[in-house]
Amino acid sequence: MNGPLVSIIIPTCNRAAYLTAALESVLAQDYAAKEIIVVDDGSTDETAEVCARFPVVYLRQENRGPSAARNLGVSRCQGGLLAFPDDDDLCPPGSLRVRVEHWRRDADCHHLVGTVRRFSGEAAEPIQFIDSEEQARNFICLGAEVMMRSAFEEAGGFDEALRMGEDVDLWGRMREAGLTRKFIPEITLYYRRHPGNSTHDPQVAQHGILKTLRASIQRKRQGGRVAS
Repeated sequence: MNGPLVSIIIPTCNRAAYLTAALESVLAQDYAAKEIIVVDDGSTDETAEVCARFPVVYLRQENRGPSAARNLGVSRCQGGLLAFPDDDDLCPPGSLRVRVEHWRRDADCHHLVGTVRRFSGEAAEPIQFIDSEEQARNFICLGAEVMMRSAFEEAGGFDEALRMGEDVDLWGRMREAGLTRKFIPEITLYYRRHPGNSTHDPQVAQHGILKTLRASIQRKRQGGRVAS
């Protein structure tokens, strides 16, 4: 399929065991106009060796968190559309093409989010879905979307002070800037649940949510200024 170039930016840190499957699922997508950028956020495992086996752009930085890693990836990418799957998730077959097709039918939409289906299991285990397709419609995840690079930049990118809740913070700033979001029913991400998920740490999650709320309140007090 001919279409706009999609830059797929994957931040990673010490997840070599999961990264292989994540990259394989992205490379298997039947949408050809894509580039894959892996940003190594200070890994000490075999992440670099894993990336060397795949046709990806490999970038490395000292550990600064996923927000800084994604921002670095965007600064080096070529695409006009962006996708941000995580290093432990999987892209279902055809899901990138579906997102682009929906966006091309509604090019005024600044970012478009699909449905997420969660699954459990370690890297070598088969997929075991946690929720049904109907339940999946209640779960929103950054990795399930595609967004215009221009909209991402207008909103100011990811807040690098946040290591949790950075997606909600970005979406809030996009909304405040008048940028539009559209939901589609197709499943565009398989989200892996495992003990290493940072979202399972209640202290990290609470800290990220509080920082996101404080940032939103501060922007409103400053008259809705978008820059982070």
